[in-house]
Amino acid sequence: MGHAHLESGGARSRRDLCFDQAAVFIEDAIQYRSINHRMDARSMGLYRLYYSNVSQWILSFTIFLILFLAFIETPSSLTSTADVRYRSAPWDPPCGLTESVEVLCLLVFVADVSVKSYLVGWAQFRMNLWLLAYLGVLVVSLMDWIVSLSLVCQEPLRIRRLLRPFFLMQNSSLMKKTLKCIRSSLPEMASVLLLLVVHLCVFTMFGMLLFTGEKGDGQDRERLMYFHNLPEALTSLLVLLTTANNPDVMTPAYSKNRAYAIFFIVFTLIGEFRQICRGPLGQDPAPDGKITNAQM
Repeated sequence: MGHAHLESGGARSRRDLCFDQAAVFIEDAIQYRSINHRMDARSMGLYRLYYSNVSQWILSFTIFLILFLAFIETPSSLTSTADVRYRSAPWDPPCGLTESVEVLCLLVFVADVSVKSYLVGWAQFRMNLWLLAYLGVLVVSLMDWIVSLSLVCQEPLRIRRLLRPFFLMQNSSLMKKTLKCIRSSLPEMASVLLLLVVHLCVFTMFGMLLFTGEKGDGQDRERLMYFHNLPEALTSLLVLLTTANNPDVMTPAYSKNRAYAIFFIVFTLIGEFRQICRGPLGQDPAPDGKITNAQM
């Protein structure tokens, strides 16, 4: 009788564990999370605690807090008014104040990466580039924080400030997906940029042949100014193609000879046609396939 009772209790525990595992898999699918994590009873309890509303709120607030430090750290432009006539000197926090808040945030991130590493296991941790980068950013940030305190906040450069946006990116599946789409689109983007460079170089050479080699004053001097040398000619045509300053570059040459307008019309038409035809190729052809790869 007792043995049968123990067997029924064990079967009930296994059944409850299967239900919990199914619930966790459903939550992972809804939230676009990876299913490569521990599935034993203890780990699932920690997993659900980690993804509870309270834990995620604490993590989100910590990310907000460490990013908000940029508004009060030196040099800061946070003042009561934007009017330079009445604006007082910004508040300069004493050394150690913002560093204390920052180290608390970093300790929260250390706990975060520790829990994530335990849940995914060592094998998955070694293959997860986001977790490896997360650990590397934390190590560099803590070392830079120690250097700041040892130099009494007088160091010329704080590397950890440049790394703070990473904490926001690694906690957002949407940002991970966006970065993955950008990475997969880099070959197409590179081809578009190469065509743009070739287009600009060819028309820059034609422009320097057409609009230089003459001396002039007044309006002629303005016409020659845009194609005086190679850097200025490239800049003029790049701005002409990407903004609406056509009169600034074209009108001086058009005033000298109306036929010069053909050069600018052909340049603009080819450039815009290239952007229209090649632009859609820079988009990700299968964005849905990137969602499942946004691992935690």
